[in-house]
Amino acid sequence: MRVYTNTKLLEVKRLGQNKSVVFEQEGKRVTVAGEEILYALGRRPAVDSLDLDKAGVEMDGKAVGINAQLQTSRPHIFAVGDVAGPYEVVHTAISQGEMAARNALKVIHEKKNLESMDYRLHMEVIFTEPEMAGVGLNETEAKAKKIPYLVATYPFADHGKSMVMGALEGFVKVLADPKSGEILGAQIAGPHASDLIHEFVVAMHFRSTVQEFLKIPHYHPTLAEIVTYPVEELAEKIS
Repeated sequence: MRVYTNTKLLEVKRLGQNKSVVFEQEGKRVTVAGEEILYALGRRPAVDSLDLDKAGVEMDGKAVGINAQLQTSRPHIFAVGDVAGPYEVVHTAISQGEMAARNALKVIHEKKNLESMDYRLHMEVIFTEPEMAGVGLNETEAKAKKIPYLVATYPFADHGKSMVMGALEGFVKVLADPKSGEILGAQIAGPHASDLIHEFVVAMHFRSTVQEFLKIPHYHPTLAEIVTYPVEELAEKIS
């Protein structure tokens, strides 16, 4: 499979018995043809029929505009999930929905202490082979936000259980605060990454440091054991 990135779509047309996509990449015009074209360039909220403007609810681009408390421009109307974003994933939508319900009750009873969404534990998973998963900050985001960090990685190719399974592709990467040692984010590419990432989600929920994380025992030999290796390297750097 060949993946093209940093492209600009120019046109879509028929090419004999096939269908083709013409795009620009690095100043060059490229044409790719196939039997079918999968249109997967994003989604947009299906809110046109709701007449939100008549209710005074403002849009933020294609999404319903909300604040950190999940309120729209009309404080008694809340929006969550794919119609509001910022992330189109089920677990975030569930968290938003539960919080919106609690905040709506507070609005009804005229209470002021509304909860705010914390996207620090935002997860992303790609169910490819091998799987890829991440939580919190990655290096690109940390650099863009000028957040200092230390990073360590460990390959599945050097992990006992992975060798037994014959699953040697991938790695575990962990980012931590260089002073406190708090875990800021983690990325995993490898077998069962979608499951293993939850080790770091739980740790980050409790704002665990790498030193504290190492106190958690991990059974040997298991895949889960691999998450301790990059964390151990970070703990050595910080101490």
